[in-house]
Amino acid sequence: MHSLFSTYIEQKKIAITAKTLSQLKWTASQMPAIDEVGVKWSKKNYVGGYTSYDSISRVDLQFSVFETLKKKIDLEVKKYVKKLGLKFDTGSLELSSMWVNVMPKNVYHAFHIHPLSVVSGTFYISVAKDGASPLRVEDPRAAMFMASPARKMQHDLKPKNGDLILFESWIKHEVPPHQNNEDRISVSFNYDWINR
Repeated sequence: MHSLFSTYIEQKKIAITAKTLSQLKWTASQMPAIDEVGVKWSKKNYVGGYTSYDSISRVDLQFSVFETLKKKIDLEVKKYVKKLGLKFDTGSLELSSMWVNVMPKNVYHAFHIHPLSVVSGTFYISVAKDGASPLRVEDPRAAMFMASPARKMQHDLKPKNGDLILFESWIKHEVPPHQNNEDRISVSFNYDWINR
């Protein structure tokens, strides 16, 4: 038997100090107060929550604590791409966007992909032990199954504070409704293949 076309998703805790994690949490939680455009966009597109996706999409260029995080993620993405066997004969893989997500109770993020990117992921700043939403990924073969018996089509990854999850950007994923009174705070990002 051969195991072919495996889908590799990396979940690991990365070396972030408690002080840095605390600074990330504080900065992320304060962002809605200074990001009027992001709050307005979130009211329509991220109902009940806040994301800087459409307003401050490079938090690493705005806040030094996120720049510190980016440097750690750069190293992990480089290792992940090597494990995938991806090679860039021209150009390079570079961070193109990094944004904050603050998800209060009952907020969710529907299934989606990240078009035009190569690697995407999320770093988890603050995740409650009970009732926090997982990152749910869907079997990429789902649309191809025809006369097939029922099988598990989705898998839940349960992150903890300080965890990093990396996946190829074409993988369909969602965040189900958050079920804890404590905000679920994360920072998501995309790495694109840049040819200059």
